[in-house]
Amino acid sequence: MEFILVIVIIVVLCLILGIKTIYLLAAGAALLGLIYVVSLALLCFFFVRLFFTKKHKAVFSRIDKSPRSSFKVAYYTIDGTEYPNVFPEEGLFRSKLYRSDKDSTVFLAKNKKFVYDKFACATCTIGFLLTIATAAAVFMILR
Repeated sequence: MEFILVIVIIVVLCLILGIKTIYLLAAGAALLGLIYVVSLALLCFFFVRLFFTKKHKAVFSRIDKSPRSSFKVAYYTIDGTEYPNVFPEEGLFRSKLYRSDKDSTVFLAKNKKFVYDKFACATCTIGFLLTIATAAAVFMILR
């Protein structure tokens, strides 16, 4: 939310200072392009790391703050050791998505510091495929 507020303030200041609208539109397009490239890089990074994981049976244990960020993540227990999920937890339908009464299949990272649950795998795979498809579509349009 703060990001949008900062953008609005910058746009208003630029309009007051007399900067042409076409330059603001070009800056907006460049910002969107930068956001796209960064998200593509992150999704590619996590998608490639997913290939170097090992499949394990785990039990969902809790949702708590991540040790590396301020987001809440799901924790899974594998052979008595608890591992955080790589992505933040889904706030909606929490009781339906994260169930401790049955085993889950997770992918444990090589360094054994985090896991990919089925939602993280879906996010990586679908996000990677959609960004590649979008990049191909933009390339075809601009060609």
